[in-house]
Amino acid sequence: MNQPTFFKRISPTSPAFLLLLLGVAIIAIQMTLIFKTGNSDRQITTMLFWAVAAYLIWERKDKLKFDTGPIASLLGASLLSLLLLKCTGYCEESFLIVYPFIASIALALIAAGFQGLKVYWREILLLFFAGIPEVLLAKLTDPAPMTAQFASSMLWFSGLPIVRKGIFLELPGGSVQVYSGCSGVVAMTQLLGMSVLFLMLLPLQWKWYQKAILPVAAVAIGFIVNALRVSLMAILVAQKQMAAFNYWHDGSGSLVFSVIGTLLLVSLVWLLIQIFTPEAPV
Repeated sequence: MNQPTFFKRISPTSPAFLLLLLGVAIIAIQMTLIFKTGNSDRQITTMLFWAVAAYLIWERKDKLKFDTGPIASLLGASLLSLLLLKCTGYCEESFLIVYPFIASIALALIAAGFQGLKVYWREILLLFFAGIPEVLLAKLTDPAPMTAQFASSMLWFSGLPIVRKGIFLELPGGSVQVYSGCSGVVAMTQLLGMSVLFLMLLPLQWKWYQKAILPVAAVAIGFIVNALRVSLMAILVAQKQMAAFNYWHDGSGSLVFSVIGTLLLVSLVWLLIQIFTPEAPV
């Protein structure tokens, strides 16, 4: 069934309105499950990426058409059915991370058929970077040894008598273990997604290699900021300041490093805009 535009002349029985309700329901289900995890960092990131994806669609609302076919609609409905079926049972965090990407593909198929994968490629790509790289990187490699080595180098250059044994950082008074959860995967992939978000939102007339600087730098910023966090954890354990350790490790203090990484990335975006964007003629 064809619809002239996606949102124009919308009515309670129009396909566009029903698709809008379906999208809102899909987002609400995932956000409910995300809030149950208690992970504030994940909650904020998920809301941000859903909001930006919705904004990208809204700014093109008068150009979108509802034009799909039975096979594409059936495939999209099947994907959504599998997602909802999984949501009725135990949902591990990795599933909640890949949920937006799968849901975006399903909604694109229902909205515009197989052509929808091309029409909504920006939104699909954005939701891919909302979490899929984190799952892939965690499965493919463990940067914990590299993080431990970099953190120990930072402590050594600071003049502290640090000894590294694999993923253990030992200081006089205590030691910490850099396990996978503290390896920096979340920080690196989170800022990688943020860099893609900036590239999607900002009208940057850059060459491809100029745009490539931002994702690479985002990963580097995430790695360095996380290594700083690990170094701080080692110092606090060595000084027997366990209350401070718990605050910066699991409490609200852990969000401070996410804010620091985001601010550094925003500053880098501003700097690159000044460098690569030519001044408009007077």
